[in-house]
Amino acid sequence: MKIIALPFAGGSKYSFKELEKCIPNSLEWITLELPGRGNRFGEEILEDIDSMVNDLFLQINNLISKEPYMIYGHSLGTLLGYELAKKLVESNSELPKCLYFTGKGAPGTERNEKRSELPKDKFWKRVEEMGGLPKEVLAHQELLDLHYPILKADFKALEEYIFTPMKNLFEIPIFVCMGEDEIGEGEDKVSITSIKGWNNETKFPREIGIIPGKHFFILEYSKQIVSKIVDAFESSVNFEKVDV
Repeated sequence: MKIIALPFAGGSKYSFKELEKCIPNSLEWITLELPGRGNRFGEEILEDIDSMVNDLFLQINNLISKEPYMIYGHSLGTLLGYELAKKLVESNSELPKCLYFTGKGAPGTERNEKRSELPKDKFWKRVEEMGGLPKEVLAHQELLDLHYPILKADFKALEEYIFTPMKNLFEIPIFVCMGEDEIGEGEDKVSITSIKGWNNETKFPREIGIIPGKHFFILEYSKQIVSKIVDAFESSVNFEKVDV
């Protein structure tokens, strides 16, 4: 049984290493990686959601079989996970047992700030305000120069994304969990309405989960979020067995 993970903006296959440590031996955690980062550093960076999803689709089709799997995504990864699941449905591929998303409201409900167009100094100040990179990275110019084109491309992809509603709702559940401090109406906050919007994308809505912390609560509370992800996966597999 596989948990296939999609990282946040600027992320790589190593982004969820703290979460991976908490996974029980009965499950396999696989983080997919987009071009231009990690082991794919030499490849051309993608700047739009469709191209990213097409790349992920090719990767995931080499991984899925009749064994149960789920898709997990954080922030940008939630949007990629949503569009990837749509593509899996359209192609009649083996579907995940559930989707688990953290750190972002439902597609089509959020306004995307034009961060990719900011001058470099203001760009990094904005990233720091968002808590988008560890402080040790922000303190080293060489690391910033390495991350800059990747983050810029990821932000651009988010900003230019056009939401297209599905004709039919997902016939798999969508689980959502947010950091308590990122919920609200101000800047860098996600509204309750936007979060609950995820339940409008599935025939099997679930209660919204909340864990203490800000946008990157998943790294502060790795054990707690992994426990929720595993419970969601197992309940979805068992639900299908009962439903059949």
